[in-house]
Amino acid sequence: MKLAVIFSPAAGHAYAELRDFAREAERVGVESFWVSDHFFGGPVGVPDRDCLEAWTLLAALARDTTRIRLGVLVTAAQYRNPALLAKIVAGVDQMSAGRVEFGIGAGWKVEEYRAYGYEFSAAGARVEQLKDTLEICRRLWTSDRATYHGKHYRIEDAVCAPKPAQRPHPPIWVGGSGPRVMRLAARYADGFDLGRRGPAGAPLSADEMAAALAEVRKVCDDANRERPIALSHWVGAEFGADGESQRLLFERMRAYARAGLDRLLLAFPRDHAGEMIRRLGTHMNSQA
Repeated sequence: MKLAVIFSPAAGHAYAELRDFAREAERVGVESFWVSDHFFGGPVGVPDRDCLEAWTLLAALARDTTRIRLGVLVTAAQYRNPALLAKIVAGVDQMSAGRVEFGIGAGWKVEEYRAYGYEFSAAGARVEQLKDTLEICRRLWTSDRATYHGKHYRIEDAVCAPKPAQRPHPPIWVGGSGPRVMRLAARYADGFDLGRRGPAGAPLSADEMAAALAEVRKVCDDANRERPIALSHWVGAEFGADGESQRLLFERMRAYARAGLDRLLLAFPRDHAGEMIRRLGTHMNSQA
């Protein structure tokens, strides 16, 4: 199981802080560094808290790191025109020498849509918009010129140059829940992110993780997907100074790996993130 870290720019991080976290994660051997896609923190925005835009942030990190993989979990499909998003992702993949992981979802934070003037459609329509976005991105990344007339978005003889450094395209991760989103992942994606599924935000138990993974795999089987789908999940975590809290976290990580999870993303408390990354590196080296 790959181990990654994830940060929310909406927590008010300055760029230098996130850059240093990414470099430290790279130094200790963490597989990938992810950020969430938000415009502000809290339900209506926190006026005294900064929030860096996700793909601009990833472009900067692409130049300030050298080996660690970089991703957004997950990009809201409606926040950027799909053709423009395809261009952005291709550009950042070039800047990073092929280290981008493309996470995409149907969107959920209605307060951001309203604040920024985006239409917040019903859930079914947002899933349709996600489908159009996946179609447009993949076609632009793999064709010299692409045409697609979707229900919500369209392109006509469009060009994406340069193409992504990774061929045929960066790994695509669809995140969300429900059978419609899972079916889109089965059709278009390399991986599916389970998101936070535990009751009241609690971590999934080993049995709950196994059941969640089995649900996604069944959807893929029913869709006649020919290759296995990778599966990821993110959790809030802290390597406490006491041995017991660390033991419990490591046990959960091992249980998730046994259940078949392919990547676990750890979200550390902001005030202790640097130390948590170093402890994660120590744990990884002890397991090598």
